[in-house]
Amino acid sequence: MCADGQQVLDCLEDCRPDVVLSDIRMPVVDGVELMQRLNREYPHIKIVILSGYSDFEYLNMSIKNRVTEYLLKPTDVDEFEEVFRRLKTTLDHERLHNAEISESVRRHFEEWLCELLHGTAPEHDTERFLPMLNEKGIDLDNLTVALFTLDGIGGAEKSERMERWRGVLAAAAELPKGELNRFLFLNGDSELIAFYSSGGEITPQAVRSEVQSVQRAARTAQESLSAGIGNLCTEPRMLPQAYEQANCCARQSVFSGSGSIYEFSQLKTERPENLAYFDTERMEKAMLAQDYETVRGEVDRVLATFDAPMREYQYVDRLCLSLLFHISLWGMRYGVWMEDVMRGMGAAYTDIYACETLQNKRNFVLALLYAYQRELSRRRAKGHAAGSVAMRVREYVNAEFCSNTISLESVAAFVHKTPAYISRVFKNELGCNFSDYLTERRMRRAAQQLSDPDAKVYAIAEQCGYADASNFIRVFKRFYGVSPAEYRNLQGGRL
Repeated sequence: MCADGQQVLDCLEDCRPDVVLSDIRMPVVDGVELMQRLNREYPHIKIVILSGYSDFEYLNMSIKNRVTEYLLKPTDVDEFEEVFRRLKTTLDHERLHNAEISESVRRHFEEWLCELLHGTAPEHDTERFLPMLNEKGIDLDNLTVALFTLDGIGGAEKSERMERWRGVLAAAAELPKGELNRFLFLNGDSELIAFYSSGGEITPQAVRSEVQSVQRAARTAQESLSAGIGNLCTEPRMLPQAYEQANCCARQSVFSGSGSIYEFSQLKTERPENLAYFDTERMEKAMLAQDYETVRGEVDRVLATFDAPMREYQYVDRLCLSLLFHISLWGMRYGVWMEDVMRGMGAAYTDIYACETLQNKRNFVLALLYAYQRELSRRRAKGHAAGSVAMRVREYVNAEFCSNTISLESVAAFVHKTPAYISRVFKNELGCNFSDYLTERRMRRAAQQLSDPDAKVYAIAEQCGYADASNFIRVFKRFYGVSPAEYRNLQGGRL
């Protein structure tokens, strides 16, 4: 009970009513102002007016402010009972309807997330659901993917697996906020996906700590989880790669036992002895030259070193995926995406696991590489036909990218065009924006110079166009997923 309309407004946040029953004439805030405020600020609250006034003005005001019922004094108990019975029926229907809508939105949101992981999310769904993901603190331009599997799941029925996952999710929901923003969701009944994001730098240590916290939470639900962690995702279209990297790593629990954590960068350095590795530089040159024979010869050279044992076949999967990931990232400069090529073929990264023989794995990889070569040739031919401006822009940037004075404005001035025009040239003809192209060229040069053990990081930064070494280190870590020092230590060979 409230003495006036102001008291009603003051207590709404605490009591959160379904219905407000109000008179018209009250001190401080009267019934007319109250119904206007409720309609504007609390549209979900049902309003019932009880008044001795029956003139048209009040009735019209009530209609405008979505008053549910207008009762005239005197009113008996039976009339009150009938009004509130109708209100209860209305509220019950609305709650059921809202619950169905919420469940439908949740289900479609999770379906979109799973499609996003495989690079098949429709654009209209992304426009609809991306803001929901952003509200949870997840930025697809700065994200790491982790994949969890239930240890000892064996041949459990789907219903049992889902029940166990629900227990894990309930336990994880009690985790305090960590250093990174965390978002967990199920991908089917076999794996739990975690997105880790931040407005700043995402370090491997922070991600590992977050993964371990989920594993500890699962143990409170009497479950053991193994996890795989992909490389840093700096572009939404890299998400399928990041997911497959995490998937590849999570499979290592077969060899490492329950509760294991593997990072993709770690797998790239843990190589069996006496096995060949892909010469990615040779592959890049062959792809650009449309040299099919060299591409096939390089694939055959590497796969010929493997024989029947399953453990080696598991490594073949990782090796082939690493090659595809590398080619996809390398091809970004030409505007060709491995995920688009795969979609056109009706294929996915995970298809490598379904290839039961070495020959089938070879054919799968070669089919993708050949299709990728054709698309690369088409895009490059289109770029050459686009006119001399795009070529002059590329040549200028390729010559000057190590200068710390190069900018979109300086490139525009060189070809006597506007910065907006140059931005469109990069997007439409070169397949990326100016800053991404510049960063990619600088990072490739930096990686080459890090092969010299005597080269100082600050000197490499300066030679690659960075006046601030700390900024160079931050950009390098975002690009490669490791710091320059860590990258140098990992250079024991190439995949």
